[in-house]
Amino acid sequence: MKFGEYIEATNAATTADSLFSLYEQAAATFGYDRIMYSALSATEGGVPCGPAILRNYPDDWIGHYIDKSYIRLDPVRRHGLRSSAPFLWTDLNRRKLSAVERLVMDEAGEAGLHDGIGIAFHDPNGVVGVGLASSSGGTDPRRVLGHLNMLSVQFNTAYQALHLAVAQPSVHLTAREHEILQWCAKGKGNWAISEILNISEHGVDFHLRNVLRKLGADSRITAVVKGLRQGLIDL
Repeated sequence: MKFGEYIEATNAATTADSLFSLYEQAAATFGYDRIMYSALSATEGGVPCGPAILRNYPDDWIGHYIDKSYIRLDPVRRHGLRSSAPFLWTDLNRRKLSAVERLVMDEAGEAGLHDGIGIAFHDPNGVVGVGLASSSGGTDPRRVLGHLNMLSVQFNTAYQALHLAVAQPSVHLTAREHEILQWCAKGKGNWAISEILNISEHGVDFHLRNVLRKLGADSRITAVVKGLRQGLIDL
């Protein structure tokens, strides 16, 4: 399934389960067949939420995770609360992890969760995150990180719209903002866009920041996904 088709299919999904199924199928094409979509924010009183909203992680691992109270010790969860940038589990510096945190990561691998990737979404309603892993391993997570991030951003956007049942507010982009977002969708960076449009790189950055603000996006990828969802641009 092409990304444009994935956008259309997930936007048309009417239930959380059908939406998650589309996400599973898309992620599996990159070798990632295990997904955990969970709330990362603390509830009132500081008690961690979770452990999952939607997931296909092994039941045995979920039970063990809960029994051992790993929700309070999981370094992937803690990193997601601090950062919205997608990351590899192996990027976490093991030398800075406690013995128990290292145990959590080792036992996740023993449970069949390999080549892990973490992606967190921060918004005024809280923080949710995705943990993706391969049950067989042998993937190249750094090579597919960008693709999985795009799939995950769209899944989260579609899930939030479905779950909250709130119509997306109408967004008006200027002609220049529209052009810049369209070139972002084609994978062009700020310098390349400045050359194409014959404006300064500073000017591209200025307009792009306006686009992010209008769309309520924290990254250019999120802006592209929201722009596609709202019909502001096309692939």
